[in-house]
Formats: sequence, structure tokens, C-alpha cells
Amino acid sequence: MYRMVVTDLDGTLLNSQKQVSDANAKAIYKLKDQNITFVMATGRSDVMTKAYTKQLKNADIVIGCDGAVIRNIRTGEILYENHLSSETCHKTFEICKKYGLQYYVFAKDELVSDDPQNERFLIHQKFNQTVEEDEEIPMRIVDDLNEYVKEHIIYKIVVSHNDKNYLDKVAEVVKKETDADAIRSGKKVLAVKAMGVSKAEAIKKLAQKLGILIKDIIAFGDEVNDIEMLTLVGLGIAMENADDVVKEAADQIAGSNDQDGVGKELEKIFGNAGK
Repeated sequence: MYRMVVTDLDGTLLNSQKQVSDANAKAIYKLKDQNITFVMATGRSDVMTKAYTKQLKNADIVIGCDGAVIRNIRTGEILYENHLSSETCHKTFEICKKYGLQYYVFAKDELVSDDPQNERFLIHQKFNQTVEEDEEIPMRIVDDLNEYVKEHIIYKIVVSHNDKNYLDKVAEVVKKETDADAIRSGKKVLAVKAMGVSKAEAIKKLAQKLGILIKDIIAFGDEVNDIEMLTLVGLGIAMENADDVVKEAADQIAGSNDQDGVGKELEKIFGNAGK
């Protein structure tokens, strides 16, 4: 019997407008009636999920930064974390500069850059202009990111480029020249995180803490960084819009993220979604 549902956000639970559809929201809320724990597992920092945890009243736990942190978003309690050292950050920044890549960091409670023209950072700033104040992402521009990381907890470095093959090449350089791991978490984004960090490892930690067996967990995902968790859990479900390699790793395929794929699949499994 399934006791936990874990879902990725972008490309999975969220549609192309970065929203949780009403159908998905209803299906997720009704998990509460069966005492099923709902968890968001995302490449985003957990501070970037405020709009969604506000909408999804039973979304208390967020696995953020590709598994580097697990936090109860309601109480602020950190259930698990594995962060990058300042030395690893410094070396990664050097590699990014060498290869002409933009980068910024997901710190413990904010997104931070020392480049006001960082394209992805600007996207987050524009997002903040469209939401309520309590849904805004905490963000900061600093003079020197190398100095900032000496004094703050850094969960993830976000590296961006328009060529995914180029990002994959740089990922290999990062893994060879630092003690960090690097994996694409989107077509234009590379995630640099502490070795051993993954959504799958975070799920193991959380399941142990909550006394839930791995076989009793369902996970939804669409990207390469979701593969480990899809193959780990009792039922791994890839979205129709997922990369082919992700679909091959999954147990079954749901509808696309623009077709309420998560909600409809939960309805099939639990027979109560959207009713």
C-alpha cells in the first residue's frame, strides 16, 4: 500500500505556465484523506516553492536543490542537508568563468549572484514582480560571490548555457576537477552539488525518518535528475513530455504536464482524485 507520493515540479507537476492546475491540486489534496504524505522534490531551492505550498495545503515537506536539503516548509525545520564547501564553490566558479558560463547560487535561505545581468537570475526577479509579497523568492546581489560563500551555507550552484551538450561537457570537467557532482537539471541548466546529493538519496533519508518503506513510495518526474528516484521507489512514473531516457527508466508513463498527468495518474491509482 502506497504511503508517500513524491513529485518533481517543473515539467512534471507544473504546467507550461509554471502553475499547479486545479485538477492536480484536487488530486493531491485528497491524498490527505488516505494519510498519504505528499512531498515536492525539486531542483529549485525550497524558498522558491512558496506559491505552490500556499496552494497545496498538505505540501509540508520539500526536497530542494536536487536533494541537498529537506525542509518542513511550514515550520522551517531542516530535516536533512548536505552542502558544498566554500573551496568547492571557488573552484567551480573558476571553471564556469573559463568556459564562459553564467552561474549563481542557491544558499540556505536565498538566491545569490554577483552578476546583475545573469539571465536566469533576472527571470526569478521578473517572477517576483508577478506574485504576492509572501510568495516572492528571497534574492540578493552581492559584490563578490567568492566572499559570500565563505560565510554562508550553499546547497547548489546553478550554471546555465543554451547548449545542453556544452553543459554536459562542463559537467564532466567539474566532476573531474572538484569533489562536487554535476548533472543537467534542465535543457539549459547544470546543477553543481555536493557528492552523494540526489533526490533519491533524500527520499531514502526522509523515508527512514518517517518510517515509510521505499516500496510504498510513488514518484513522478521528467528530467535526467529524476531518473535515480524513479528507479528507487516502488512505482516510478515518467511524464509523457519527459526525455526518452527518463521514460525508459520509469515503470509507467503518465500524461504530459500540460494534461494534468500527475492528477489523472493519482486518480487511476487511488480512485479518488478530482471527485
